[in-house]
Amino acid sequence: MQKKKIAIIGVGLIGGSLGLALKRRRAPYNVIGVGRNIKKLKLAKKLGAVDGYTLDWSSGVKDSDIIVVCTPVDIIASTIKRIKPFLKKRAIITDVGSVKGSVLKEIKRLDPKKMLCFVGAHPLAGLEKNGVKHAKNDLYTGAAVVIAADSPASGNAIAEIKRMWGSAGADVIAMNSGVHDKIVAVTSHMPHVLAYGLSSAVFSLAKRNKNVSKLLAGSFRDLTRIADSNPNDWAAICGKNHIELNKALGSYINQLSKIRKELYSQRKLEKVFKEAKLARQKLLNIN
Repeated sequence: MQKKKIAIIGVGLIGGSLGLALKRRRAPYNVIGVGRNIKKLKLAKKLGAVDGYTLDWSSGVKDSDIIVVCTPVDIIASTIKRIKPFLKKRAIITDVGSVKGSVLKEIKRLDPKKMLCFVGAHPLAGLEKNGVKHAKNDLYTGAAVVIAADSPASGNAIAEIKRMWGSAGADVIAMNSGVHDKIVAVTSHMPHVLAYGLSSAVFSLAKRNKNVSKLLAGSFRDLTRIADSNPNDWAAICGKNHIELNKALGSYINQLSKIRKELYSQRKLEKVFKEAKLARQKLLNIN
């Protein structure tokens, strides 16, 4: 079987892990890394995340069957605009952005004549670390990858991207972009906002009391781990999904208000906590 050529633009944690996963599973793809930093691209090659690399974006994408844009969500559209003149006919473009609705709108404005074949995608896998040096060949094993069912692409193109992610070990789910953005606002974007907020609140107290840093419990570390994520990336993600995130935060504030109201009644507070514990167990299928 002739291997298809995949160009990964931005071979960091997400793009690098995709390359490693495809190599590990011996998927029928030849992977080329495209970027701006030669040292990072050389490292990606050394780690086995790509078969080759180039700083020349035109040569990197011109013969590619699939182009995976692994840039921050706020420059996905501008990246596609940059490579658009060099794409071969029937090339499929996809992305890994955490927001889908606004990206699809930007792509449609960029391509009013509907010449591009774009499949929006979002792998729900990652770490709070950045860079290809943290890439893992099993990052997508069993992980959910959402494919935007309302993408401006043919059914065959969508099926091709589903195959690619399936080859990386992912559990692929087709979903409307609006539904996706509403859900991840609660399950992914809001937790990052909470982690950043809690870190800032505790640090504010620590500036007034030197003993705070000595009393940081494991729960603080667990809840704030993702605050080590790239602030620029998450500011862009939250900004792109601000409408749904605002709704999610409103719902969470209501939950906090409910807990605050019951602080003076141990019985009522215990009931709230028991319900929350059961909810978590059901959500995570914990017996």
